[in-house]
Amino acid sequence: MAKQLDADACSVYLTETDLRHLQLQATIGLDRNAVGRVRLPPGEGLVGHAAKEGHPIAFTDAQGHDAYRYFPETGEERYASLAAAPLIVRGSESNRGLTIGVLVVQTLEERVFSQDDLGLLDTCARLIAPVVMNSQLLAVVSGSTDDRARITKELGEAGLHPRTSPGETERGVEIHGIPTSRGIAIGPVYFMDDSVDLDRIDYTPNPDPDIEWADLSGALEDSRRELDGLRGDLGDRFGAEFGAIFNTHIQMLEDKGFVAKLETGVRNTGSALAGLTHVLDEYAQTFAAIEDPYFQERGSDVQEVGQRVIARLLGLRHQAAQLGEGSVVVASNLLPAHFALLDPEKVTAIVSEHGGPTSHGAIFARALEIPAVTGAAGVLETVRSGEEVIVDGDSGRVFLSPDDSLRAEYQRAQQRAQVALEHLDALADRPAETWDGHRVRLTANVGLLSDLRLCERHGAEGVGLFRTELLALVHRGFPSEDEQQQLYEGAAQAMSPRPVTIRTLDLGGDKAIPNLQVEEEENPQLGWRSIRLSLSHLDGFRAQLRAILRASAVGNVRILLPMVSQLDELRRVYEIIDETKHELRRRGMPFDPNVPIGIMIEVPSAAVTADVLARECDFFSIGTNDLTQYTLAVDRGNERVAHLYDSLHPAVLCLIDHSVRAAARANIPISLCGEMANDPLAVPILVGLGLGELSGVAGAIPVVKEIVRSLDMGEAVSDARQALDAESPSDVHAIGARRLEEAGLLDHPDIGDWLRRSIERS
Repeated sequence: MAKQLDADACSVYLTETDLRHLQLQATIGLDRNAVGRVRLPPGEGLVGHAAKEGHPIAFTDAQGHDAYRYFPETGEERYASLAAAPLIVRGSESNRGLTIGVLVVQTLEERVFSQDDLGLLDTCARLIAPVVMNSQLLAVVSGSTDDRARITKELGEAGLHPRTSPGETERGVEIHGIPTSRGIAIGPVYFMDDSVDLDRIDYTPNPDPDIEWADLSGALEDSRRELDGLRGDLGDRFGAEFGAIFNTHIQMLEDKGFVAKLETGVRNTGSALAGLTHVLDEYAQTFAAIEDPYFQERGSDVQEVGQRVIARLLGLRHQAAQLGEGSVVVASNLLPAHFALLDPEKVTAIVSEHGGPTSHGAIFARALEIPAVTGAAGVLETVRSGEEVIVDGDSGRVFLSPDDSLRAEYQRAQQRAQVALEHLDALADRPAETWDGHRVRLTANVGLLSDLRLCERHGAEGVGLFRTELLALVHRGFPSEDEQQQLYEGAAQAMSPRPVTIRTLDLGGDKAIPNLQVEEEENPQLGWRSIRLSLSHLDGFRAQLRAILRASAVGNVRILLPMVSQLDELRRVYEIIDETKHELRRRGMPFDPNVPIGIMIEVPSAAVTADVLARECDFFSIGTNDLTQYTLAVDRGNERVAHLYDSLHPAVLCLIDHSVRAAARANIPISLCGEMANDPLAVPILVGLGLGELSGVAGAIPVVKEIVRSLDMGEAVSDARQALDAESPSDVHAIGARRLEEAGLLDHPDIGDWLRRSIERS
């Protein structure tokens, strides 16, 4: 911290368990003999002042301030300026949280701390506060019975009462996680845990290490056969790409390096179980040390394979889960093998303590349209088996033992959503056409063949965006040309004659796979990603282009290039595509020689130079997720600035309008894909801007279609003009809301209530 702020001293003061005093606990720059000796109440001295105020403060002339208190044992008289930020553990929404300490920096020379300095100090304080709290709690737990009783009493007197036992969980407890698969579910908890508890296993190794190794080798082979069977079973039930998830696990069991490590471990320990667990721990530690979610999830793969081998070594078998109807499955990590043990018809929702939206379980949940929340920290230790919970996959919230009013509220929302979807799906064959006959094509964004059934159910008129990177992420590596070709051709055949727009790999940034060896970047979203990454991995890029071109022989395939920022990039890709076509001709492989090639307009430079780019491509697709991020300089994954992320900002609309007009002048089609295509407030304005195709989540198509069918094109054009001239995003939101109201959609029997809530949230 001192280095980051170019300070000469950095210290941490922590509260004692009575919460009435701060004590110096660590320092760089002050006399270390003062640690544990300096003690002051909140409000006393500059440090106590920061604790009492609850926000960062700075003093250029620290010793000249009225609140300054001198502690000679610290040797701090040589420091002129001071800045401090409280360590706060956030409480409920009704309070600002609990101050557990203060982070302090000091400088020898007088210094005026800027707002950026205080912001950085505050950020560091927020990051270390939970770490400090956890270490204090661990110290409490590890103490004697008398110490724990004393500390609990002091905390209670300070206003912090111990939580109830698991059997006494209060009603209405709310846990926050990551919204992973949309939808609402209510049901009893079923714990999914087929891991082997080694602490309860009494394993006696054979004195002969050769026999031990033979036993482990047999367990490895049995596990490989079991996984091969699971691959076929899941492939038959859910699609080939689901079964392909087990390729990584099978490859691991066949990896010579992994097997050699296991044999060495057995020889060294004399125990198959000890050797296996030792090697698994090594792998787990290696992956855990890499600060990348995909590598960490790879660590989960290793653990899953290890658990399977241990079970086979011990003669245990995985049993199919005995689920009741409407069960909410709660697990530490939702693993692919679980889907072979679960009956999806009985699973109403999924909650996992760990994992994220790109985990295998998350991909399965979305493909099966099962509401899911991942990363729900604390859910395993808080929830009880059989307890009723509400899972809100739209917001990432999980409510334990909800009260009657909350349950009734969510039951109504659930029923309305179900009835609305059934009504709208029954009318899926109706065209998306305004009152005065303006036609809009509604297509879907997909990434797996299993998604195509949702396209059929919800009336998608094609695939506006096929995300090819999902196959790479599922495989945890670069898929082969033949695997890709089979996937793309399967999608084209299933949707024929409707168009399928296949986007080349959009990796890098927040999406990475291990074997691309992408170096860590300071700002990956502005770095080596998407088309830039493809152009620097030509072997993989050419393999993907060959796969897409071979699939284009079906006749309804289009190629979409992501994140093109300038004409030179586009021309270089055309050269590679022409070379690839020549190669396929030489091999005698069929393809569509006139396959349309388009670009994504998702960086401002592409939108501004859209006239130039339009002359050299066959279509445009506006990617509003990235276009908004780059236009507004807002990382939507950063919670401190996420509130500034708004695709209905007039600046974003102006770039969309510029791109639409450029496409019209060049007489090429233009579509829009991204979350904006699902936003009910955005739909009337996008139609008014002249977008001929909107591509979003398949499940949102029926709602978007109802909005389009309620519009008058003349009014929509007028709304769009007003939106372009608006002064702020809130003005644009008001324009969209007014159109929905005037079109009578807020009184729509199926979607009216949902639209009202969407407007309120905006």
